[in-house]
Formats: sequence, C-alpha cells, structure tokens
Amino acid sequence: MKRSGVIKNTGIAALLCITSIGAFAQNGYQINGKVAGFDQPSMAYLYSFDKGRNLLDSAIVTNGAFVFKGTVKHPLSASIQIKKIRKSVSLFLENEHYDILMQPDWKNKDSISGGTEMRIQAAYEKETAALSAQLLELGRRYEKLGKEERVKEGEAMNALNEKQINIKHKYIRKYPASLAMLHIMRPNFDVMNFKQLIEMKTLFSPKLAYSDVYTNLTEQLNKKQAEFLVGQQAPDFTLSDLSGKPVNLSALKGKYVVVDFWASWCTPCRAANQKIKPIYEKYKNSGFEMISVSMDDKKELWQGAVKKDGLLWLQTSELTGIKESSVAKKYSVTSLPTVFLLDRTGKVIAQNISEKELEEILHANLK
Repeated sequence: MKRSGVIKNTGIAALLCITSIGAFAQNGYQINGKVAGFDQPSMAYLYSFDKGRNLLDSAIVTNGAFVFKGTVKHPLSASIQIKKIRKSVSLFLENEHYDILMQPDWKNKDSISGGTEMRIQAAYEKETAALSAQLLELGRRYEKLGKEERVKEGEAMNALNEKQINIKHKYIRKYPASLAMLHIMRPNFDVMNFKQLIEMKTLFSPKLAYSDVYTNLTEQLNKKQAEFLVGQQAPDFTLSDLSGKPVNLSALKGKYVVVDFWASWCTPCRAANQKIKPIYEKYKNSGFEMISVSMDDKKELWQGAVKKDGLLWLQTSELTGIKESSVAKKYSVTSLPTVFLLDRTGKVIAQNISEKELEEILHANLK
C-alpha cells in the first residue's frame, strides 16, 4: 500500500523535489575545499570584500580539506586564505554549492566549480582569452618602442581594446545584475568620461546598489557630472603657439570651435589626429576652427608630433604637463584625449564626441 501511494503521488513527489532544490539554493552556500598536497593541521578563513574586508567564517583544515557553510543576502566578492600558505583564492560567493581545489603555490592554477557569478566570469574570460593574450604581447612590444613608433602599435592596441569593450558590453547586457561583470568593469570607471559612465550606470541593474563597486560607479558619475561643461560658457584662456604668439580662445567666437586636449605621448590622441584632419579640411573655410592644447612639457616633443602628424590648425601649450596645466584644471581634464565642441557664442555644446558625431553636427550647422 505504501508503495502504491508513492506511485500515485509522483506529481506531488516531483513538486516536493523541485521545491527542495529551490529551498537548498535559498538556504545557503556550501564550500567544499581541498588544498592539494597539504597535510598539516591548519585553519581556513573566509573573507568578504563588501565595503571593506570582513571575516565571514573560519574552519579547521584536516588532511588538506575544509568546509564552509552559511548564507549571504546577495552575491559577495570573497576570498579563502589558509594559515601557513601565503596565497588565497578569490571567488564570488552566492547561496550555491562550490568545490574548490587550491594549490599550495603559484605555479599551478586553482580550480573552482560552482556559482552563477563564477560561471559568468569564466565564460567572459574564455571569450576574451585570445584578445587578452594579444594585448599582453602588444604591451610588451610597446614598452620597448620609441615615442613615434608607439603610435602605430597604439592604434593596434586601441582596436583590440575596442573589441574587448564590445564583448564586455555584450555580457553586461546579458547579465545586468552580475557582480562579476561589475568587478570586471571596475578598473575602467576612474578613467571613463561622463558619457561612458552614464552608459555604464544605465547598463548595470540597480539591484547591484548593495555593492561598494556600484557605489564607486555612482560617485564617479556624480563627480564627472559636476565637471561636465555642456551648456556652459567655455572657460577662456590665452596660450602661446609654437612660435610664441599668444592665441586667445574668445577671439574665435563666431565660429564652431573644437578645443582638443592631447599630447605627443598619447597614442589615442595621435590616432585621432589623423581621423579629424579630413574633417578640418572640409569645414575650415565654413566657419569652423580647431585649437589643440598640448599637455607636453617639452617643446621639441610637442613640435615634433605636430610636424609628424601634419597638423595645420591652431597649436598651443603651457608646456607644464597635464598635472600642472591651469587650462586642464579649468576644463577638469584628467585623461587624454579630451575634446570639447563650442558653438558660435563660445558655449560648450558637446564633450568627448567621436569624429563621426562631430562631422554630423558640423554638417547640420555649417551648410
């Protein structure tokens, strides 16, 4: 009778099974860890890195094995450290099951299985592995080259970086609430401009607001928003050109003007010079002007780059470098290239736009 009762209630049994699986996922995490070739008595420590380093748990290591069990409210950046071993293993901790094989040294790679965030990170790393290897090799060659030779290599690096960024965006769109992708993007936030930070904030889900990395993204966005000059009068300045003649920005009112911050050592700037040259040639006699502000600190390097790139528009510099430049401070410029487009009244109407966007604006206004 009992057996037939089980058979008759297979639907209920299946439902109970599914429910129990869901309950396990919600009930907490379990980490089964093993340190390869390690048989000393020791302790394992589980740390989280949510708003600082916090000890979540500790466990006895017996014959190289240890277990952690617990619950988290949301995914966390975490690490496991073993006493007597000078290394750790990092993971994204969720209420899931993990199997971890740690290596006692840095020669061999640790193995981690389990966790949705870990699977997202692994998929991203696999897809970008070839690009990362190419960028690493280019970077090694780049360091050995002279300033002028770096321009060509820099263009190749920029192209690879663009491909990598596109892959990152693809993954963020697919997993907008992914803590792993948020951490992958973290190094970029400090050097992103206002437009790029807006895009990041739009792409990532507000469900990540618990994370200090999301807080950093928000802080950077607010900072860059305060420095965003679109809609404001461009700060005026007077700088010397290559011959020592003073050039005043406000004297260019009545024209659409690009104010371009660049430097001879900035490879993306040098690549952008070549892209913007035909735009300048096309519109220079139609009410358009450009004024470049070099962040170089040596005149020969600045002059050499201008000549090498064949730049025919206004070239100016304080020759102080970016950190000491008073004009860079006025415009809140901390990275290069940085570009501003001014209308005929001297008001900033666009900032950090592409060459394509610049031409579209000029085409619409300078017919």
